[in-house]
Amino acid sequence: MTTLNYADLDAEARRTEHGTGLPFVAKNGKKIKLRTIETLPGADLSAALALLDLVQSKKVSNERRIGAISGLLVAVASHKKAMRETVDALPLPEQMKVLEGWMEHAAPGEAAA
Repeated sequence: MTTLNYADLDAEARRTEHGTGLPFVAKNGKKIKLRTIETLPGADLSAALALLDLVQSKKVSNERRIGAISGLLVAVASHKKAMRETVDALPLPEQMKVLEGWMEHAAPGEAAA
């Protein structure tokens, strides 16, 4: 019987995550990965899914949708502080370009789920 070990599982997840995600250079020059939904850990996954629902919903106000866009970009980022500073400095059309790039980079069905 095989024993599962957290350290082994974490190492495997990091190896898998390393090649995935959309590369992005933040305002401060830090290299960030905009991770795919499938590679997000627990809390980030829950936040990203909830925010993605808001972004795609026709029933929410534009104000909530805009907040969800920036929140989603931060939730999927490998370096949240750098991404938050970048998103806060970008006008909405440029935030949308980043979001669209991330969604196009995601595997079919991931971002549209």
